[in-house]
Amino acid sequence: MVLSNASNGGPWYTQLHWQILLGLLAALVYALAVRQLIGLSPIESIEGTGDTPVDLARSKMQGAHAFAQQRQETLQQLALWREPFAFVGQLFLRLLKLIIIPLILASVVSGITQLDGPSRVGEVGFKTLGYYLLTTLLSVTMGLVIVNLIQPGVGLNLSLGATEALEPTPLSEVFLNIVPENPFATFAAGDMLPTIFVAILLGLGLLVVGEEGKPLVDVIESLEAVVFKVTGWIMALAPIGVAGLFVDTLLDPELVDLVAFFSDLGLYMLAVLGGLLAHALLTLPLLLYFLSGRMPRDYVRALSPALLTAFSTASSSATYPLTRECVTERAGVDSTSADFVLPLGATINMDGTALYEAVAAIFIANALGYDLAFTQQIVIVITATLAAIGAAGVPSAGLVTMIIVLESVGLPAAGYGLVVAVDRLLDMCRTCVNVWGDSVGAAVVEAWSTPADT
Repeated sequence: MVLSNASNGGPWYTQLHWQILLGLLAALVYALAVRQLIGLSPIESIEGTGDTPVDLARSKMQGAHAFAQQRQETLQQLALWREPFAFVGQLFLRLLKLIIIPLILASVVSGITQLDGPSRVGEVGFKTLGYYLLTTLLSVTMGLVIVNLIQPGVGLNLSLGATEALEPTPLSEVFLNIVPENPFATFAAGDMLPTIFVAILLGLGLLVVGEEGKPLVDVIESLEAVVFKVTGWIMALAPIGVAGLFVDTLLDPELVDLVAFFSDLGLYMLAVLGGLLAHALLTLPLLLYFLSGRMPRDYVRALSPALLTAFSTASSSATYPLTRECVTERAGVDSTSADFVLPLGATINMDGTALYEAVAAIFIANALGYDLAFTQQIVIVITATLAAIGAAGVPSAGLVTMIIVLESVGLPAAGYGLVVAVDRLLDMCRTCVNVWGDSVGAAVVEAWSTPADT
């Protein structure tokens, strides 16, 4: 996934991830200073000092009244220091939400229509898409298993403006709602799963009709270019926006124990990294060995330059030329298969990103005090899997698709502020898994292809 538009060779301060990091550090210093200034502390029990039960009761009542008054004054002061940053963070989220529906439509439809025609889709395209959907689904499932075992965030009970209880949806209704009755109403309502379904259906239809659909394809490609440009403008505001979200989180009046918060944040990172490692070291090597007959150790050795580059740049797109060279020249995969599978994978195959978003959604739900039902976790699996398609070639795609996953189960988009502080490190790791998954896909699809395909 791409994090920054800035050239890796440019000054460090022009690169988006460094700007975001500086914004987060400034937000942390500001929030800690404010907490120290106003004396934000946990609610403590009021102990009386009287000798008799009556004196003890009177002392407790007076102490409780004084404590309540002091607490109210503290919250009023906190609001003055917090609200401007909360406004900035919410404004940034609104800008992101503004482009989500156009982004999904344009990137998904354009990605499908760029395939080499219906016959190629029938022979190799569906195999590639099926493989990518399978691996993404497996990665998300792996992440959910680990995060439900570790349960980071349980007990924090933060607010972030989320007040309504989340009601579980019957599983049959979940799948029924994927198919909308009115696509335009779906777009207006911002429903993510039905929008992705419509985009996939439209893309396949345009691919099949061929030349007759070319005018509409041109319009959608133009829309995609415009949406990507607008997204770039919005992401240029990310250092300010995520800093505002982080201040809003750290100055939450319910967040009185920062040590517990950062401890749970560490558990969240452990869940993400554990899921990524399990997928990269178990799931993908097993698929590589049994579906292509290649030895995983030799294959990962051949791919090591691309994997290290992906880790250091956090950009699968920037790594693509090196990935192709490693897959074809060092690993010996046929270039015909690689040239079809790898670009498609760099566009729609986001195993690591989807896993990260699913784990983050559970962590945010736990931190907000919500116990997601099984059906809601199924929605997360489906949304994270399909939203990976909508992350096509977009800078900081995980930030946009994270909102899609959160809102699919009714969680507030502002919950992203809980995980943004450690996003850069996790982005490097999940991008490495994304590139590894693309590379394994090239070998698997080559083994599946008929001689005519290769």
